[in-house]
Amino acid sequence: MTFTVDVRGSLSPPTIAYVYPFGLAYFDYQCSRYNLVGQEGDVDSEDEKEQLSESDIVIDVKYIKSLEAKDWKEQDHYRVLGIPNLRVKASTKDVKKAYKYMVLKCHPDKSQGNTKVDEEAFTCIQKAYEQLCVIDGKRAYDSIDPNFDNEVPNVTEHNKQNFYKVFGPVIERNAQWSINKNVPMLGSDSDEIDYVNDFYNFWYDFKSWREYSYLDEEERDKADCKEERRYLDKLNKQERVRRKKEEMTRMRQIVDNCYACDPRIKAFNEDRKKRKLEAKLAKQEAYRQEQ
Repeated sequence: MTFTVDVRGSLSPPTIAYVYPFGLAYFDYQCSRYNLVGQEGDVDSEDEKEQLSESDIVIDVKYIKSLEAKDWKEQDHYRVLGIPNLRVKASTKDVKKAYKYMVLKCHPDKSQGNTKVDEEAFTCIQKAYEQLCVIDGKRAYDSIDPNFDNEVPNVTEHNKQNFYKVFGPVIERNAQWSINKNVPMLGSDSDEIDYVNDFYNFWYDFKSWREYSYLDEEERDKADCKEERRYLDKLNKQERVRRKKEEMTRMRQIVDNCYACDPRIKAFNEDRKKRKLEAKLAKQEAYRQEQ
């Protein structure tokens, strides 16, 4: 049997249409891909409490649209997701909520402007989420967060006179790197010597989770063979170790300078000398009375 098709007119030329994943189904897919939360359940740890509301999310349109996807590692991931103030304090739930909100607000399909710019911006949003939605990725970025203040206060007369004001914030912000969650803070003039000793014992034996894999310059995935990948891994590992040693030196310098400026240490030492002298004089007096 033969069919005859009467074609009237002509077809329009083909065009390329970019289709981006969108909606709750895509969000659930991303969650399952990274072992996170979907609509059915929550696998976050109990201490991963959500502290973010949609009103806290700030969409920096100008910044996001200035980014290029090829330079995604240079971007501020927290700023891209609209949570620049939470940073290391952001929980996995916060990251997911911010990402979901950004997807709904910034999807290219909703744009009426420069499609290419919106596509680049959306890719950067996805990259930020992929980096921060898993613990290892988030820690890698938090470790090198450009917004973190690595300052080491010097031993000066000014810092001695303003000891708690100068060193208190330094100790507090560096406490975030501690593997041990029970981190002693600087305290005050009223602290007993036992607390002060425990404080310095802890900080001199400080165990940090900070690491530097995010700064790896050699991309092993671009290696042509197994031997080359091993060589690049070796170079990256050496650089990580070097940076880790520099970080531990920085932390040790903070504690050394803190100890040198601590008025409590000075007071305890003076009190110890005074009691030692009193004991010596009392012994000499008792000897004279025996003569």
